[in-house]
Amino acid sequence: MLTDHHQDISYRRILALAWPASIASSITPLLGAIDVWALGQSPRPLAIAAVGLAATLFSLAYWTCGFIRMSVAGLTAQAIGANDFGEARLAFARALALGLVIGIVMVIFQWPISQLSFHLLGLGSQASAQTFHDAEQYFNIRIWGAPFALATYACLGWLTARGRTDLLMISAVATTMLNAVLDIIFVLHFDKGVAGIALGTLIAEVAGFLISAWFVARILSQDGLLRTPIDKLTLLNKSAMSRMATVNADIFIRTLLLAFSFSWFIQRGSAFGDVVLAANQLLLQLFLFTGLALDGSAIAAETLVGRVMGERDKRQALERYSIILRRGFVLASAGAVLFSLVYLIAGDQLIRLLTDSEQISASAIMYMPWVIVSPFVVMVCFQLDGIFVGATRSRAMRDTMIISVIVFVPLSLWLAGLMGNHGLWLAFMMYFLARGITLAMALPGIKKAIISPANS
Repeated sequence: MLTDHHQDISYRRILALAWPASIASSITPLLGAIDVWALGQSPRPLAIAAVGLAATLFSLAYWTCGFIRMSVAGLTAQAIGANDFGEARLAFARALALGLVIGIVMVIFQWPISQLSFHLLGLGSQASAQTFHDAEQYFNIRIWGAPFALATYACLGWLTARGRTDLLMISAVATTMLNAVLDIIFVLHFDKGVAGIALGTLIAEVAGFLISAWFVARILSQDGLLRTPIDKLTLLNKSAMSRMATVNADIFIRTLLLAFSFSWFIQRGSAFGDVVLAANQLLLQLFLFTGLALDGSAIAAETLVGRVMGERDKRQALERYSIILRRGFVLASAGAVLFSLVYLIAGDQLIRLLTDSEQISASAIMYMPWVIVSPFVVMVCFQLDGIFVGATRSRAMRDTMIISVIVFVPLSLWLAGLMGNHGLWLAFMMYFLARGITLAMALPGIKKAIISPANS
């Protein structure tokens, strides 16, 4: 049954959206930590470095395609705010088709993608030939899951906009647990090593799509829209397609640069050898876990801000937006304090849980202080990202990311030359600070868009 979705924006409501989204977001890097743990118990623990290199390619590809999730979340939330449930369904259909097409293209062109990518990753790298061989093996298996992984993005973005972060959480937890079980079976019981990690991920990606698609279908059925035919002309409406294309293009560039920044960090770390590369990969799992767990309040902001943008009463919408902005940052700041304290108290123990290699753990502990401070660094830009996604202010997201990367790349080369891996981590932190500052400077544009959307 279709109902008016004017939302409650109390702390309780934001938390109700945020905590399942936090679990859903943070469970993904937890899988990376499980990969690290499984390989750490294997005969070749330095295979962690191979998975780190290959996973970088999928991070680049999938994060670049993160515009699918973000754009459908923003556009659907705005349609819900305007009580246009038909357009909300169309936004999902367009995003689903886009994800499937891009994934299929990646499968078709997997050989040139692999060759070019590993050539670029090898420039200036001191990683061993065995590490690169294992990384290519991982890529060749996991690439077949691309259509399912990208189609899942459309499902997850749509569920976010519908305020069903609980279903988002169930899908993510089920997929990750399946993947973890497969890791243990393939790596520890069948000794498949890197190939086992890749195969487990492939199977889990297919299962993840089936689960999330079933949730979407169930909601559409409750709305009475599942069996209602979609008119082709409406689906391909010129104005709607143009808006989606603009938002997707901007977020594509933004997310490509984000993925490039992580890839650049990992590739630059490989210049210090296999041990530092493996240590950085291990620390990145904690770093990503922190950032994505804090992303729960940002995902709540996507839903709430998007619906505000769709409201017809602009004065009320502006008041709601200000409350969402303030309360979201309060909750995100509290989360940052909590995570920083956890890593300060138990960071070394967490590292030793992830690997039995004394060499890797000693290196990771040396650089652990950067993970301790990271919650405060990433919290601002992650929270602002959610606000800008909900408002579909994609151009600002693109432009601020361009500025931040321009700061990061030369700074990383300079500081890494001066301070080694510590300098690389310092540059990485300054990159996230630059993102937060530039997004904050662009924030007044959202208020203008609420007051006068036609002129924004």
